[in-house]
Amino acid sequence: MELRYRATVEYDGTDFLGFQVQARGRTIQGELEKAIERVTQKQVRILGAGRTDAGVHASGQVIAFDVSWRHTTPELQRALNAVLPVDIAIRDLTTTYFTFHPRFDAIRRRYRYTILNQPVRSPLGMRYAHHVPEPLDVEAMREASRQFIGCHDYAAFGKPTQGESTLREVMQAEWFAEGTLLTFEITANAFLYQMVRNIVGTLVRVGRGELAPGEVTALLEAGERATVGPPAPARGLCLMGVEYAD
Repeated sequence: MELRYRATVEYDGTDFLGFQVQARGRTIQGELEKAIERVTQKQVRILGAGRTDAGVHASGQVIAFDVSWRHTTPELQRALNAVLPVDIAIRDLTTTYFTFHPRFDAIRRRYRYTILNQPVRSPLGMRYAHHVPEPLDVEAMREASRQFIGCHDYAAFGKPTQGESTLREVMQAEWFAEGTLLTFEITANAFLYQMVRNIVGTLVRVGRGELAPGEVTALLEAGERATVGPPAPARGLCLMGVEYAD
């Protein structure tokens, strides 16, 4: 009998063309589906909470898939992790109800963006952080980020992944500083395509003094994509978690 499984997946997105399976090239979805087929001898199509771009990482991506499995759920998790490539791991695996959808049932998502703000680049940190050599005004970036809180039209900061609405509700937009490491935490009910990277790119401009913190509101209200950018590089972005009502 088939069951629907729900998994939390962690991956280093550096060497992938993104989450969504493509005709050619290495993808997160493609590697997961190959692993499930290898373990269960069944072809499956997995559902994902978010289609992260090429180079974007995740520690809390959520997927679901239907498959028949005669053994325990922990055994399935161990078997899948044994055949998955080293840059993907299933952190937890449970059974769930058949109507569960990782994307459409999600009530909020949380991303983290990491910046290494120091004069000299770090070869060890370059896979997971955006290097900004010039000093950044973190307090100005914090002031600007607060303007994203609430329900706004984010047409200037991204494109809808489905439908036409660009309205999104942001619950958290906050900078943390620890030495030369800056992290931006943002939580919303949903995100537009490249929305987080465009927001971070704009906030970096604020930190450099190219924009005043108060100008962010004008960019939001104008809704013109050409006035925002460039987007911050993919390497600094990580999908931290997806929340559900249950």
